[in-house]
Amino acid sequence: MSPMTTYTSRRGEVPCGDKDLYAFLTDMRNFRSVMPADSVADWEATEDSCSFKTDGAGRITVALSEAMPHSEITYDAESFLTGKVRVRLYIEFISGMRSAVRIDTGLNMNPLLRMLIGDSAGRYIDMLMDMIESYDGYDRVRGCNQSP
Repeated sequence: MSPMTTYTSRRGEVPCGDKDLYAFLTDMRNFRSVMPADSVADWEATEDSCSFKTDGAGRITVALSEAMPHSEITYDAESFLTGKVRVRLYIEFISGMRSAVRIDTGLNMNPLLRMLIGDSAGRYIDMLMDMIESYDGYDRVRGCNQSP
């Protein structure tokens, strides 16, 4: 078993309350709207898992693993390139219309993989945080936890 390497993002802020953000992020069917349209193919999703193909990494599967209401969501992802990856997203209440978000991920990497990936995992997490902060669909996220 390779040692676990953990990467943690900077703290980001989004224009959406913690309950709505939690409801949006625990329904894996919503992830398609967050991903760049030209980078994903063969999309499949249910409420608690999704899979897709992407250039460079092949098929990626993501499943909801654990969820603590409004504060923490854990996903288990797997791809040919990285193997199994655990991604944890922390949501912090700021106000009814604002939340803070932080991501950390744990990768089991052998020394060769660690050398090949180097700092790119940390850069990828920062890029993911940029995408979360610049996402233009928060008007659709607000109200996610309201019953119809």
